[in-house]
Amino acid sequence: MGYSQTMTQNEPSPELEEVAKEKTDMWIEELSLSGKQAALMEKKIVEFALKREKIIQSKMREEAKTERLKALQELEYKDMRDILTQPQFDRYIALKQEKINQQSQNKQK
Repeated sequence: MGYSQTMTQNEPSPELEEVAKEKTDMWIEELSLSGKQAALMEKKIVEFALKREKIIQSKMREEAKTERLKALQELEYKDMRDILTQPQFDRYIALKQEKINQQSQNKQK
């Protein structure tokens, strides 16, 4: 998924901010987030989307991109672990895994 972004500043595009807000709203519902948790999570969603896009757009080899994206995913989980309670984090991981499984099944069809 590509997000347009102004190259001169590292500011998220309005589209990215909208997607982050939608994702945050979904997580508020799924995880019963507090207002503070929701604000932190939305900020992290934007931050990691920008980092992911930068890796995807880079000129590095595909294997290196894959490794970087995996490392970024681990970092994202670590940051979310600091925001969420243990039960929320467990549910977050389970739902993320479920989404990954659905995506890989859709690709096989």
